[in-house]
Amino acid sequence: MLPADGPVSWTAHADLDDEAAAILADEGRFDGATPPLTAALALTFDDIAGVATEVTGRSITRITASADGFREQMAGFGVPAEAAEQLLGIFAAGRAGEFATVDPTLATLLGREPVSLNTVLREQLSRG
Repeated sequence: MLPADGPVSWTAHADLDDEAAAILADEGRFDGATPPLTAALALTFDDIAGVATEVTGRSITRITASADGFREQMAGFGVPAEAAEQLLGIFAAGRAGEFATVDPTLATLLGREPVSLNTVLREQLSRG
C-alpha cells in the first residue's frame, strides 16, 4: 500500500545514459540549463497497475494507504520515521504535479521515442 500519488514521467536509465553520451559527444549542444529530459507520458500507480494486469493476465489493483497507515507500514518494515516522512513528501509532491512534466527534448536527443514504463514493465514481468 502506498499513499495517494500523482503522475510521474518515468524515464529509463538507459535512455538517460544514451542522452548523456549524445551531449558529451557534441560539446556545446546545450548552453545553459539542461531542459527536462523526460519520457513522453506521465503515469500514476493506477496506470502502472493496469499495465501489470495486462502483462500478467492477473488482476492487479493499487491500494491507497493513508499517511498514518503508510507510516505504520514503513515502521513495520523497520524504516526510520524520518525516511517514511521523506517518502510521504515525495508522494505529496507527486499529487501536486511536481513530476508530471513531459518534454520532447529527450526524444529529440535520442532520435527516437524514449522507452516507456509500459515497455520496461512488460520486459521485467515477462521474465518472471
